[in-house]
Amino acid sequence: MKKINYREVLERPELLEREAERFGKKLYDKERQVREMYATILKSQNLSMVIPRLKYQAAKNKDHNLDELAQYVSNLVNEVRKMGGKEFEKYHESLLNFMEAVVAYTRYYKVIEREYSSWR
Repeated sequence: MKKINYREVLERPELLEREAERFGKKLYDKERQVREMYATILKSQNLSMVIPRLKYQAAKNKDHNLDELAQYVSNLVNEVRKMGGKEFEKYHESLLNFMEAVVAYTRYYKVIEREYSSWR
């Protein structure tokens, strides 16, 4: 399995979008839970307590894909926390963009799945 460079994900919009889409496809039926994770990050200016809250949210839903997203986002949070000043703001914004994109892709794939189901 290829090791993920989380800092690179935060720095490269095309990589960030691709990773967000990957999670959106897997979690199309968990849009509400993904939105809750996004809200957790939005509420925390300095990202304190974000990781335990994300892990709790994933655990209470007992879903492997949510666990995977929580771990992935935890790694992104750890990268953002390494930064200071303007760098922190820039990487924090990228983290928020990632989560917003995951939410958007979950919604997109949910709609696609509904349309596909109605054709069967």
